[in-house]
Amino acid sequence: MTSLLLRADAAPSMGVGHLSRCVALATAARSRGWDVALCGSFTAGQWLIGTLPVVSDPEPADAVLVDHYGIGEFAADGLVVSIEDGTFGRRRADVVVDANLYEVPRQDDGSPVVLRGPAYAPLRAEIRAARAARRGGSVPPRVVVVMGGGAAPSSVAAALTALRDTGVPSEVVAISAAPVPGFDVTPPTPDVPALFASADLVVSAAGVTLMELCCIGVPTALVRIADNQAAGYEAAVGRGLAAGLGTDPREHVPALRALLLDSAARHAMGERARTTVDGRGADRILDAMGFDPTVRPATEADAASLLSWRNDAETRRWSRTSDPVSPVEHKAWLARVLADPARLLYVAEHDGRPVGTVRFDRDGPVWEVSITVAPEARGRRLAVPMLLAAERALGPGVIRANVHRDNGASLALFRRGGYRVAVDGEWLWLEKSPSQE
Repeated sequence: MTSLLLRADAAPSMGVGHLSRCVALATAARSRGWDVALCGSFTAGQWLIGTLPVVSDPEPADAVLVDHYGIGEFAADGLVVSIEDGTFGRRRADVVVDANLYEVPRQDDGSPVVLRGPAYAPLRAEIRAARAARRGGSVPPRVVVVMGGGAAPSSVAAALTALRDTGVPSEVVAISAAPVPGFDVTPPTPDVPALFASADLVVSAAGVTLMELCCIGVPTALVRIADNQAAGYEAAVGRGLAAGLGTDPREHVPALRALLLDSAARHAMGERARTTVDGRGADRILDAMGFDPTVRPATEADAASLLSWRNDAETRRWSRTSDPVSPVEHKAWLARVLADPARLLYVAEHDGRPVGTVRFDRDGPVWEVSITVAPEARGRRLAVPMLLAAERALGPGVIRANVHRDNGASLALFRRGGYRVAVDGEWLWLEKSPSQE
C-alpha cells in the first residue's frame, strides 16, 4: 500500500487554504487505497480534517507532500511533492505543483516534474459535488461573503458594508471564524460548499477559495486582502473570471451594485470560471507521482497485446466466452470497439509498460465494465488501481460488473473498488454509482 504524508499548517493568522488543498489530496489518495496522514499545527480549519489521521511523529512514507510558505528545502526518504503559489512556498522537489491561474518565471532548480495551471488545482470532493449541484437565480439575489480562514473581521465588515451601501435588496450570508461587530456571521462549516452552489454572487478573498468558486461556477467579486493574492486577483479579473473590488470593497460600491443588478453578466462570468477549473487536479497530481497505473485510450497498435491477454488461459477461464479468439476475429472486433462511442477501451500502463486493459460498454444509462490484467503483471496488486484509474477517465456514472460467483479474485477486486452485489446468481452483477464513491 502506498503511503502519503501531507505537511501543512492552518491558523487564524494564516488561513486554512494550505490545509484545504492537503485534505483534497489526502481524500483522493485514500479513495485509491493509499495510507494517508496529515502532519502540522491545525489551530484553524479542524472541520476540514474529518476522519483523516493527524500525526505528530510521522513514520517514513513513500511520498511526502509539503504545502507551506515557511518551510524551505525539504528532504525525505521517499518522493517529495511541493505545492507552491508563484514565488511563495517555492522549493526543489521531485514533483512541483503550481496550480494557479497565472504563471511566473521559475528558475530551473532541478525539479524533474513541474505541473502548472488550474488543471492541477487540488479541490475537495465537496467542491466537485457543489459544482454538480450548482443552481442560482434567486430573487432577491443570494450573496455569500467569505474572506478566508485568515481574514480579520474588518475585511468581512468592509464587504458587508459595501453590500449594504449598494441599496440593492439581497439575502446575505457572511462566513467568519471570528465575530464581526455590527453584523451576524456564520462560522465555517462543511456546509459552505453547498452555500456556494446556491449563491448568485460570492464576495471572496482571492486565495484558495477563488479556485473553489471557479470550479463550482459561482459569480464572484474578489477582494485582495494579502500580498500573496495579488497575482491570482489580477489573473482572475483580467480573464473575466471574477469582478475586482480591489483591497477595499467600500471603494467599489458602484461596481458591486451593477453586478447585483445584472444577472446575465453574473451568469456569463460564472460559466467562464467553470470552464477554467474542472476540479480534478488532485487525481492528476497523484497520477504524476507515478505510484498507480494510468490509463489511455486503446489504439490499433495495441492489437497484439490485447489479443495475447484475451487468449491467456486464466483470462479465458473466467470469461463468459471462453474460446480462444483468432487474430482475424480480434482485429475486426477491435475496429468495431474503437469506432463505437458506446464502448470505451483503455490500456493501463505502469512504469512505462502496458499492464492490462479496462473496457466499458454502455447499456442505456449504465456502463458494464470488464478488466484484464496482463499475465506478466499479475501479483503486483495493480488491478484495483487500474480499475479506479479507468473510472476516473470515464467520469461519473453507474457502472456494473458481471462476475462468476466462483471467481474469488474478481469478486475481491470489485468489492475493494467499492462495488456492491445488485443481482445474485451463478453470475453476479455488482454495481457502483457516484453516491458510493
